[in-house]
Amino acid sequence: MKIAVLTDTEGNTLSFYESGFVKLFSNEKGTWNCIEKFHFELNEEKGLAEIQRCIQSMLARLDECRTVMVKFIKGVPLSILQESGVSVWKVDGSPLAFFEHIREEEEKIKVEYLKSIKPLLPEPLPVGDKKLGIYAIDLVHVQAKGAGFNSKDVLLPFLQNRVFRKLEVVCEHLPKWFEKDFASLKLKFRIEESNDDLCHAIVFPIE
Repeated sequence: MKIAVLTDTEGNTLSFYESGFVKLFSNEKGTWNCIEKFHFELNEEKGLAEIQRCIQSMLARLDECRTVMVKFIKGVPLSILQESGVSVWKVDGSPLAFFEHIREEEEKIKVEYLKSIKPLLPEPLPVGDKKLGIYAIDLVHVQAKGAGFNSKDVLLPFLQNRVFRKLEVVCEHLPKWFEKDFASLKLKFRIEESNDDLCHAIVFPIE
């Protein structure tokens, strides 16, 4: 992980509106080392365009680092940083004592964010020209990804909302809900023989 810090000549954190240095620290094998240092000065009197240019120039030099530590920041500069995906931490004094705390908190935030992301629901794909209305999906492959979807999660939205002529569903065994729900969906299915020891169900609308 990398953390950028706006500091004075003594290494203490500075307000974002004071002239100082940006130091980029990297955690290598449990030790935080400064790997980059450059002068930074924000002149708010030159207007919004100059503020944006200054901040974007700083971020460009920080490469993939998107964690910044400062003594104080607010208003437009803070908004620009946050809109750029930067996590801003306000720390007064020496930053060294805060690196591990920030690293741990950033990891927690990352874990919670990943938990909140819902995996993209897979759906049957067209076979050949989409106009033909022929689709297929391999549920064995879908469920092997471990996203937690069952056959009904994946297929029901398609069966309810998509106009199609034929859908081939490859699965380990025929979903029990096919026989229970297909009449109300005005669908039928048949099982095709195959040499791969899997179930190949061909689904089609009742005409």
